[in-house]
Amino acid sequence: MVQAGASRPFVDEVPTSSLTDKLMLEVCSAEYLICSNFQTAGSIKSDDVAKAASLRDASVLTINDLQEDFFLESSLVEGGIITLKNNLQDAAPARAFLSAVAANALPALTAYNTLSIMKQFGVAQDSSMATSVATAAYLCGGAALPGEARSCATSADALAAFVAAELGNNVNVHATKGAPISTSTSTSVAKAPVTIVKVVKGSVEEGKKVVVCHHLAFPSSLYYCHRVTGTKVIQTTLKTNEGSLIKGMAICHLNTKLWLSRHPAFKALNIARGDEACHFVVENDIIFTAAMAQDTLA
Repeated sequence: MVQAGASRPFVDEVPTSSLTDKLMLEVCSAEYLICSNFQTAGSIKSDDVAKAASLRDASVLTINDLQEDFFLESSLVEGGIITLKNNLQDAAPARAFLSAVAANALPALTAYNTLSIMKQFGVAQDSSMATSVATAAYLCGGAALPGEARSCATSADALAAFVAAELGNNVNVHATKGAPISTSTSTSVAKAPVTIVKVVKGSVEEGKKVVVCHHLAFPSSLYYCHRVTGTKVIQTTLKTNEGSLIKGMAICHLNTKLWLSRHPAFKALNIARGDEACHFVVENDIIFTAAMAQDTLA
């Protein structure tokens, strides 16, 4: 989510295209979670192609304030066009999780411990990774929004334990897949139109309690996970101008009353604070829902 490079990587990078699969193999093999749809979570089915504000501290930023390219649910119409940033590629370099032992040895992820965290990983203070560490420490050390639960996971065990505590141990996992890897050496942001081939919307019941885990730039794999309520999970199949297919997962927040009044989504969508706003999640972000009797997106 927050792009940065490292002067001295603490762990080896893994290929971006395999990070989600590797993560889920670890998380779904942990003692905490049964991932009911693990085998099909990353696939695009062939038939897809055929067809309370006053409580908010305005000085505190949360992960929602860093999302981009918000849209209205009504704009997701099969055959329609929507513009994506970098084809939903993840700007944060993909890295492996720490072991549970190494993760537990890290200083607490708070702004107060930023220098200690950098020292632990050998991050130079004048590097771009230093900025990423400081951002992650600030986000992870801040308070959750009223009604939300939040945890920053640096190990597969920690991520799985948080999801199980919030949703139970039988879950479905959803992730954006197939984001084309750019061959350009430019660091500029590329926005391009894609065609909406298929739209499958989750139920309001399913979206009453969802855990979204956002991948952050950090010397090792780090996920900012938060349990959100009043959402709708949407799966789309998107086709780029070059013909590539992207399975794009999106979240619609049905009530944005607790978001900052200056949040860019309100101006971009010309909506009032509290109105519904949607956004895609980039590849390497993960959405967890409780497994239900009949899962729309399974």
